[in-house]
Amino acid sequence: MNVVICDDEKSTCAEVENVIRAYADERNVKMEVDIFFSGSTLTAYLEKGGVLDILFLDIEIPGKNGVAVGNYIRSVLDNDQIFIVYISSKTQYALQLFQNRPFDFLVKPLSRKKIYRVLDGIYRIVGKSNRDFEYQSNGSIYRIPYKDILYFQSDGRKIHIVTERERRSFYGKLTEVEKRVPEFLFMNIHKSYLINFNYVKEYTYETVRMLNDDVLSISKMNRASIRRKVMEREADEFRSG
Repeated sequence: MNVVICDDEKSTCAEVENVIRAYADERNVKMEVDIFFSGSTLTAYLEKGGVLDILFLDIEIPGKNGVAVGNYIRSVLDNDQIFIVYISSKTQYALQLFQNRPFDFLVKPLSRKKIYRVLDGIYRIVGKSNRDFEYQSNGSIYRIPYKDILYFQSDGRKIHIVTERERRSFYGKLTEVEKRVPEFLFMNIHKSYLINFNYVKEYTYETVRMLNDDVLSISKMNRASIRRKVMEREADEFRSG
């Protein structure tokens, strides 16, 4: 996991970095840590293709503030995969941050317990999402991480696995695939489509637009239940966010 700390207070950066490194040692996980002291240098890093998984982001930082940086990540980069953890000595920013869909909001002074709780929560999610889907094709067994799959498509006797970069195929039934994939990640919207919740860009009553801009139909018999599931999921995210 690539972790970035962005705060203009060097003492805070050092404190969070030390806790993260202690967490990595205790939990036996690999974590690389980088530090930025302004929002502008962080966005410049991201513009050049810099990669990060977890961002501890102060709100009141020089250049672009934390709200602007979060908006840049979600709206300009269109990245919903980075876990943004806001940190601040003030609490009045909470509503402004909601649109950036942060994973958590930590109020200074920070503590080891608070940071450990956040990292444990992130690793629980990552651990679930990182499992692989296994399939057989031409006598060989292949694996692909669930987190890479946008959706499964049934096409006659074939199943297509659609990712952002490629389309893989194997022989099988979508009903059997549905039994094997995590229920919290995948949703059946049509007899031909099984979609990954995390990569839906837009919902309408009749269709979904995926992250790669593929538009998939929701069957008439599924429309009411899909709408209910989407509303329940959004309500859960609102309560936890």
